[in-house]
Amino acid sequence: MSTDVEKQEGQKTVVSFAAGLLIGGLLVWAFSGSPETDESRTVDVQTSDDATEMTDGEEDSANTSEESAADTDSDTESTTNETPAMTVGDASVELGSVTAGSMVTLEGATFPTDEGWVGVRSYTDGEFGNILGVSRYSNEQGLVPSQIELLAPTTAGNEYAVVFFAEDGDRDFNPALDAQLDTEVITFTAE
Repeated sequence: MSTDVEKQEGQKTVVSFAAGLLIGGLLVWAFSGSPETDESRTVDVQTSDDATEMTDGEEDSANTSEESAADTDSDTESTTNETPAMTVGDASVELGSVTAGSMVTLEGATFPTDEGWVGVRSYTDGEFGNILGVSRYSNEQGLVPSQIELLAPTTAGNEYAVVFFAEDGDRDFNPALDAQLDTEVITFTAE
């Protein structure tokens, strides 16, 4: 009987070893691609609430352009993408249409910090209520939001506030960690 148990244990060992080799081979194959495969891979770059895509090939050509510009004796830098300029100073916003709905349009803004979040909160009798939506801004990354997509829509006749939040470094909004900044309250009434 002990030889049968040993034989079964040996078979289990061989099967486990073969399965491990198969899984390991699949992982290596999945994570190592040919250069043709890598160029077709896309990278999402977050700009306000809309994602734009740039292929690795475009990133490589952008990096090559920047490196070749650095190698020349020219005082000018080569830029591949024009991004809107972000103004940092006393917090203020110019709102577009304030029609009730799931979107608040920013015509322009002065941001209180180089990186953070701009959001919309319900505002009743001088008190802040729920956070309806936020959009990230970053001077370093060239993120200048033109709109704030709301998770809960605004209602005509109700008052709302545009507020700014700090960014704790993880680039994910968390109201417990990304504290609201003490700026002038900017309010609007949805139409």
